[in-house]
Amino acid sequence: MVAGIIVGAAALLLLQQATAVNLPGPGRGGEAWVRLSWSARPERVETCRRLTDAELADRPAHMRLRLECTGRFARYRLAVLSDGVPLALDTVRGGGLRNDRPMHVLRELAVEPGHRRLRLELVRLDSTEARADEDDDHDDDDESDEGVLGQRERREADERSRSTRAAIAPSLVLDTSVTMEPGKVLLVTYDADMRRLVAVADPSR
Repeated sequence: MVAGIIVGAAALLLLQQATAVNLPGPGRGGEAWVRLSWSARPERVETCRRLTDAELADRPAHMRLRLECTGRFARYRLAVLSDGVPLALDTVRGGGLRNDRPMHVLRELAVEPGHRRLRLELVRLDSTEARADEDDDHDDDDESDEGVLGQRERREADERSRSTRAAIAPSLVLDTSVTMEPGKVLLVTYDADMRRLVAVADPSR
């Protein structure tokens, strides 16, 4: 029993000492920090081709579209450099099993204080093959596409265009020179309206 009491007291003393230790983190110590914080929807990259009349005839009426597209949601290469030295190199994807949910980026990177040239790149890795040219000569197709089929194709094209505009830009680069002060945080985020990366001093620090 006495041994148990001694062991318990020792464990309690160690726990108290551990909780009293101040762990380093953003805004503490002699380092500066770059915080990446944004959410954005990845782009869906597609390959499209025009179906022939024979192919359309084999499709159920509600699935007939002259332009058939297949694709997936893009991956992006993230690189952060300070004076040319990599701070982070990673591949970023959208959330969910099919990567069709917004991608959430939240990173905190330590930087040596002083005048630094910071470069951040977010570049789409997946590219699209050449799409079928809808402006080529398709006189017969154009005649058959009038009515329900033509309206459906135009709606699909409009939806693809809206999705592309709502997604994050395929290539983003932020290249800036900044004075990093000890204990301070530089916040890098994504401006969805301007479709570009922006850097501001974190007002919470």
